[in-house]
Amino acid sequence: MTMEAFVLADYYRNPVMILADGIIGQMMEPVSFKDIKPGDDVDKPWATTGAKGREPNIINSLFLDPEELEELNLRLAGKYEGMKEREQRAELYRMEDAEFVLVAYGTTARIAMTAVDMAREKGLKAGLLRPISLFPFPEKVIRSTIRQTSAYLAVEMSMGQMVEDLKLAVNGERPVYFYGRTGGVVPTAEEIFERIKSMAGGYEGCA
Repeated sequence: MTMEAFVLADYYRNPVMILADGIIGQMMEPVSFKDIKPGDDVDKPWATTGAKGREPNIINSLFLDPEELEELNLRLAGKYEGMKEREQRAELYRMEDAEFVLVAYGTTARIAMTAVDMAREKGLKAGLLRPISLFPFPEKVIRSTIRQTSAYLAVEMSMGQMVEDLKLAVNGERPVYFYGRTGGVVPTAEEIFERIKSMAGGYEGCA
């Protein structure tokens, strides 16, 4: 993802942040590197290559003329809409017939994956949707799962930094619940499994 982040930052001329947590930061495990195209074909008329033979390229973000400022804002809004359309990323795990969907990222997603396996062993149709991009949030993938889903559970190591994004994507069409641990406390697969059972039993205790 770090390699891809450089390509995306170069293509969109926009900062890209790689999010991690303390557990990921201290892990050691094998990594397979993908062959990432460097993106050398990106047109860069803004690059400081010298103005010999052409007009100077003046880059400005301060416009006192409201019409010029509006034009800039509309251009930036179009860029963000393009990002939302093309760059949404998510991983699906056991989602082919999932009725109870966990939404988690980072280390929490790994733990949620185990909880999904535990639920499946008990006959509960659970699945995991792991956002890879948090902006743009993978709302198209989430929307594609609504028809088969009974309820969603956002699982986070926080007080709910993602749950509002999930609610916006679901748009009130299904219940969205939240389970979080904070202060460095890591949720266990057993705790998350209990929440799945609550969802299956009528959603008690999932608020």
